[in-house]
Amino acid sequence: MEQWREWTVAGAVLETDEGVLLVRNVRHGGIEDWSTPGGVIDAEDTSVLAGLTREVEEETGLVVSEW
Repeated sequence: MEQWREWTVAGAVLETDEGVLLVRNVRHGGIEDWSTPGGVIDAEDTSVLAGLTREVEEETGLVVSEW
């Protein structure tokens, strides 16, 4: 019997005059792809936006001060 896991995830589209920010991901087996920054919202995050802010900083080093 399969066991299902439920995740809350969020992604951000960060756009400037220079373009849209993408993150290069290296997956298992060395496969690469590109995505917008974001990820799984942790139980410790106070909200989805707080978790997304954390994920953006972890992945890019950028601190979002306002959504």
